[in-house]
Amino acid sequence: MPYIALAMKKRSKPAVVTLAILAFGSAVVQADTSADAYRAMGISPTDVLTGTVLTARVLPGADKQVVAVTTYITGSDNKSDAVNVRLDVFNRQGESLARVWGRSFGTESGGLVGAGELQLIDLDRDGINEIIASFESFLDPLIEQRLAEVIVNDDGAFRTAWSGALDYDATRAARDIPSERRDRFSREIDFASTLRTRGITLFMNKQMIAVAGERLAQPKVVQETFPLRPSDETR
Repeated sequence: MPYIALAMKKRSKPAVVTLAILAFGSAVVQADTSADAYRAMGISPTDVLTGTVLTARVLPGADKQVVAVTTYITGSDNKSDAVNVRLDVFNRQGESLARVWGRSFGTESGGLVGAGELQLIDLDRDGINEIIASFESFLDPLIEQRLAEVIVNDDGAFRTAWSGALDYDATRAARDIPSERRDRFSREIDFASTLRTRGITLFMNKQMIAVAGERLAQPKVVQETFPLRPSDETR
C-alpha cells in the first residue's frame, strides 16, 4: 500500500529536539512498557510502524506517567485513515496501564498522517514535563509539512499552548497555493531561551529557506516568541 510507505517517510534533518532534551538533562527515561502501552490501546505490536513510549511526570503528584506517541496501521481500507498517529497518557495500576488522556491526531486533522514523534521536557522547572508531539501531514500532496503541538498541564488539565508547523515546504504547489504562502521553512525550539523564562515564553528559531516561492540566496533565521504560561504576576 503506497500510502503506508509514505507515512513512514523519515525526516531529513537531525532530531535536534531530542539532542536538546538530553543536553538539558530532562528526567525522562525510556520505558520498558511499550508492549503494555500497545495492549492498553488495543493495538497489536505488529501494526505499529513507529512508536515512542516514555516514563516521566506529566501530571501533578509523585507518580510518573507513561506517555506514548504511536504511528500504526488501523486496518481501514480507506487511504485517508489507513494510518493513524495517536498520543496517550497512562497511569500505572499494578501490572496494567489505565489511560487518563489522549489525542488522535489523524482523526482531528482529517487523516493522511504519519511518522509521529514525542519529546518530554520540563520547560518551566516545576517538576512536571511538558509534552511535545509532532507528526507529518500528507493532506496536500504538494505540501510537505510536520505539524507539532506543545502541550502543558494546568492544575491537572492538559491544554495545547502552541501548535504549528516545524517543517513546511509549499514551493512545489505553484498552481494551488497563493504566492505569498509558497514558503519553505523549518523551526527548532530554543530550549535554552525558553528555560530561562521558566516556561512562560516559548522561543523558536525559524529558518526561512524560500519566501513566496523564491529561494533565498542564504537561509535567514528569525527568532519567534509565543506565550506558554502566564507570568507569576498575572496568575
